[in-house]
Amino acid sequence: MASQQDTLDAYVVFYEQMTREDLVRLPEFFANQAHFKDPFNDVVGVERISTIFYHMFDTLAVPKFIIEEAVSNGDVAYIKWQFTAELKAKPLKLVGVSRVVFDASGLVTEHIDYWDASEQFYMKLPVIGSLLRFIRRQAAS
Repeated sequence: MASQQDTLDAYVVFYEQMTREDLVRLPEFFANQAHFKDPFNDVVGVERISTIFYHMFDTLAVPKFIIEEAVSNGDVAYIKWQFTAELKAKPLKLVGVSRVVFDASGLVTEHIDYWDASEQFYMKLPVIGSLLRFIRRQAAS
């Protein structure tokens, strides 16, 4: 049986090297009823998690995760990452942290992403970004 660190290391390598073709391997990392949540999605089940990642590869050019740090404490790990891609030929960069829970067999039962969608995504959109910047200026002291 792999150590907790080996399990986390394998998960990190998978994320950093992930391609669309690798998505068939998601069941090697996620439990059947795993919970995945980010600012746009909240799903249960490896099939629904797969749908999120397929959508990512179908809508973004050159999506890539760069893992900056990964630490674990028992069955819980925290992963600090950068995500880069292109959306409609414009660069996209997100920075966040994931809280990942592994079961006794080393499969992910919960993966929750924490990142600021307003700061890192919505602010870059033409109309919504302008509105959010206006609101931010008005709310600032």
